[in-house]
Amino acid sequence: MKQLTRYIFGQLFFTILAAILVLTCIMWLAQSLRYIDFIANKGVPFLLFFEMILYLLPNLVVIISPIAVLIGILFIYNKLITDHELVVMQASGAGYWQLAKPAILIGLLLTFIIYVFTLYLLPLSFRKYREISLTLREKSLTSLIQVGQFNTFGKYTVYARAQDSHGNFLGILIYDGSQGEKSTTFMAEKGIVINKEDGGHLLLINGNRQEKDIKTNKPSILYFDQYTIEAKDKSMNQDKENRFLRAYERYVGDLLNPKEVLSSSTRLEFTSAAHQRLISPLYALAFALLGVCTMILGHINRRGRLGKILMACVLASLIEVTAMVFLHTLKYSNLMIFLSYGLLLMTISICFFLLTPLANGLVNLSWRWRRQ
Repeated sequence: MKQLTRYIFGQLFFTILAAILVLTCIMWLAQSLRYIDFIANKGVPFLLFFEMILYLLPNLVVIISPIAVLIGILFIYNKLITDHELVVMQASGAGYWQLAKPAILIGLLLTFIIYVFTLYLLPLSFRKYREISLTLREKSLTSLIQVGQFNTFGKYTVYARAQDSHGNFLGILIYDGSQGEKSTTFMAEKGIVINKEDGGHLLLINGNRQEKDIKTNKPSILYFDQYTIEAKDKSMNQDKENRFLRAYERYVGDLLNPKEVLSSSTRLEFTSAAHQRLISPLYALAFALLGVCTMILGHINRRGRLGKILMACVLASLIEVTAMVFLHTLKYSNLMIFLSYGLLLMTISICFFLLTPLANGLVNLSWRWRRQ
């Protein structure tokens, strides 16, 4: 039986590994396409770009791994049925538990790996990703402007109607909210970028500077032929040093017991994110048991396998969607946390029970009763 377990486990391992690699690469490339413009038109170094999208991988692995487990188990056990190997194994005395043992082991292995990702690598990667994003925004407000769109960088909002062949902006509008209530708006016909080591400057040509007097609430307009403003957002230095860590950047302990004084809505968001991290790895074990149970339980024949595969996919989708809905409705009741865990643990428990000799005896008794 050990050779049988190693044989099925080896096929499952390499099939699931291939599925994880293929699906992760597809989603990773799809995510990377959003940042290609940073290299082509915005001058972002390739190594910095590669490092930034590399930090997206842990989140993709966490999402894809349970799906890959289900796909791999359904594929391998369907192949074993097609090649009549599963029938031979049962005829040689292998019970449901022996046949399902490789799938359970691969599910436990993936569950452990995903826990490593969710508890440590995931918040670390998100934190590094956001630091790089802040570094790009801090570098220069003008280096990341998308022409024809309103671009927000920290407390600045910049709009440019067009850009000439020399890289100068035409029809530029800048909103500066870095001074609190005393906001300033710049409008100019042309903006010339002057690159320097400290982030550069932007020379505005033929425009005006508009401010609102806080006391009188009246606008103050200054017309100019030339006006120089810093292209570097100084407020980002302070935000980078003392910035508020978002839910996806924190570890589970910090999410459940944050040091800051938070609003009730933010605390619920942190609680939901923490339990999402703790529940996500259990999908791998639940999907592994669900896939193997649907394929090996009952009478094995070459007909009706498509229905079993579809049933496994539908049940897996319902379980994951329902658990996510429960976790995202914590504002209504904390009972949703227990329902989320209960749904997954109930699925795992039922599948384990169906693989026991007691359940096997009940199934055989029911089958004989139907034939009579």
